[in-house]
Amino acid sequence: MKTSKNSLDAKLMTDILILMMFIAAAILFMQYSQEIENEIRTTVLNSVNDINGSIAETRTGR
Repeated sequence: MKTSKNSLDAKLMTDILILMMFIAAAILFMQYSQEIENEIRTTVLNSVNDINGSIAETRTGR
């Protein structure tokens, strides 16, 4: 009986710890969402520009 209670307590503590980590991650994401959005936008636009440049080089090479 004692092992079952210890196991339940460990599972509960693990669940609480994971929940707290998710809450902390959500708070950090909300605080830095604008910076994250800007980085993603910059990365995507740079990739599109690289693709366009590659297509332009391929077309002029023919």
